[in-house]
Amino acid sequence: MTLHSSSNVPSQSSQDVPTTAPSKTANNTTSEIGSSASLVKFIDLARWEHNNDNHYHWEGKVSLKDLPRIYALGDEHHDNHQPLDVMLDIQKKGDVVFWQLHTTGVLWQTCQRCLDPVAVSLDVDSELALLEDENHVALLDEGTEIILIDELTDDNKLWLLPMIEDELLVDLPLAPKHDDCEMAVTEVGELPEAVAEKENPFAVLASLKS
Repeated sequence: MTLHSSSNVPSQSSQDVPTTAPSKTANNTTSEIGSSASLVKFIDLARWEHNNDNHYHWEGKVSLKDLPRIYALGDEHHDNHQPLDVMLDIQKKGDVVFWQLHTTGVLWQTCQRCLDPVAVSLDVDSELALLEDENHVALLDEGTEIILIDELTDDNKLWLLPMIEDELLVDLPLAPKHDDCEMAVTEVGELPEAVAEKENPFAVLASLKS
């Protein structure tokens, strides 16, 4: 089993919704496809515990500005206005909550070699098993990536935009670069005349010996 760690915090840019997240079946997406406002702010897992319809499915577009930690990594000369395509499916089966995320998009960052904008893929496929108790690992297939729910939340609320953002951050390169570019060279001006005309110390030694 792979234990997946997350540093999830509620996003201040997400939309306010009722405290109970609506359940969706696998074949029933929201009626506002294409609007990030239709994505619920959080799922209350405590309510799910007593609900027979434990399934949330959403497909639509999310503005990168709604993902502040991602947006802050963008190149300052690019507005990064292209939205992120998102498919999110969350379903509780027994004692396990299964998370499936697919995203498609681009973040323009600064190339760390030439300092020009570079397009970085935000294409992510994430499948996780969220567990209340680490002992439930035995219920899963070997190789399943898991995360403990108490690492995500202390009030049983699963904050969706921050968690989506976490999965994107894990996939981003530490130092974005073009496949083929040249190192940027910044001209700092001419050397002072005194430095330019300074004699080579080895040449001075040679003259003393002669």
